[in-house]
Amino acid sequence: MPDNVELLVVVNGTPTTVEANLHAPLRSIIGRALAQTDNSGQPVENWELRDNAGGVLDLDAKIGSFGFGVGTRLFLNLRAGVGG
Repeated sequence: MPDNVELLVVVNGTPTTVEANLHAPLRSIIGRALAQTDNSGQPVENWELRDNAGGVLDLDAKIGSFGFGVGTRLFLNLRAGVGG
C-alpha cells in the first residue's frame, strides 16, 4: 500500500489537490493547500479542516487514521471569529 494519498482540499471555495503522507498529522496539508491557493494572509493555526458532513477534523491525528477514500473532499476555512 502506498504511503501517500491525494486529497482534494477546498480552501474558501477554491479546490486544490494536495499530496499527503499517510503517516503525517493532518495539519501537515494545511500549509500546502494554502500556498497552492495563494491564501497567505492568515497563519496555519487560524484555519480548520472539516469533512463533507461539516465535522471538524483532529489536526493532530495521522492522515491514514481517517481512512480517506478516493474523491474525499476536505474543507479548509478560517476558524469562526478569525479574519475580517
